[in-house]
Amino acid sequence: MRTSGIILVLAVACAPSLVAQQHPDADVFAAALDNVRQQLRGAPPLDLQHPRGKRANAIAVAGRTIGGAPAGYRAFVDKWFGSVIAEELLQSYGNAGPAPRTIDQATAGIFPILPLEQFEAGAFWYDWQRLNQKYPEVRFIVRLSWPAIDRLGTYAVVRYELIGRDRPATLKPPQRPFQWGSFVKFEKQPDGSWKPGIAAVGSIWN
Repeated sequence: MRTSGIILVLAVACAPSLVAQQHPDADVFAAALDNVRQQLRGAPPLDLQHPRGKRANAIAVAGRTIGGAPAGYRAFVDKWFGSVIAEELLQSYGNAGPAPRTIDQATAGIFPILPLEQFEAGAFWYDWQRLNQKYPEVRFIVRLSWPAIDRLGTYAVVRYELIGRDRPATLKPPQRPFQWGSFVKFEKQPDGSWKPGIAAVGSIWN
């Protein structure tokens, strides 16, 4: 009886730890949502020095995650990870990127998370006329992938996309939407948190 009681206590004590080990990608994704504002700092023509109020409302996070960009992803992990970890991250990412998931929270920091998939009109296109009928203030959409994580749960990569309604005249070709993207490396810390690190930033990878 006493032995069974000890086993029960150990099981209860270990349960939270086991749950954390089984869902490290959820912890990474929470860190990725917290990191949205930082990733937008490198994306012209945004000025996020004072992103509160109306400026913050102009940016929305899409409520469904994305896949895609396998070529750009491969180049990123091949460059910044050892061959073994890179291969594990490639297998985790899949041939077409992580399967889409719904984001089950209301905001990513100061930015609202909205159900915008109904307005998608192509890979990097939105029907902005219909979208702005429902969300008049939105001018930029941020999309994230679900994290790809290595076997040991030490490293992860998240893809960010920024798509703008109005393409700046200085960017060519003018007939295409404004696009900006990045892959970001996250590394697990001794306290269990995930810290963003190296990023590849630039045009969206098709």
